[in-house]
Amino acid sequence: MNTPVDATPRKFNIEQVLEGHPPRTNFNVIQLDQRYNVRIARVTGRFPWHEHLNGDEGWLIWKGGLRIDIEGGGHVELRAGDGVTIPKGVKHSPLALEEETVVIVFNVKDFQHRFVDADADVGDFEERDLLP
Repeated sequence: MNTPVDATPRKFNIEQVLEGHPPRTNFNVIQLDQRYNVRIARVTGRFPWHEHLNGDEGWLIWKGGLRIDIEGGGHVELRAGDGVTIPKGVKHSPLALEEETVVIVFNVKDFQHRFVDADADVGDFEERDLLP
């Protein structure tokens, strides 16, 4: 038996959602087909080196700038309107280049992180659902 689908559109505003929350608080704002998440976050500083075990990660910069360092010495620098895909299993570490950088991140549901340093300081990083 199929689960009923809620056909009610849910509108949100990125800046309003992030208002009053510390950097690195992620919100799952949209779930697509019960398989994919769209997250938003305000980022600051460097996020620890890590990889994802069960899917690629897509990034889109809404505001500000971000550099994603890639294992082996490479990096990609992104500004507002730029995007990139980080393939599953690639170790990487994002670094905010500007205060108040806001990102939109696309990934699979139940996205798994594996940090290079088991005691990595993720600051206020957490993922939670914004909309019911």
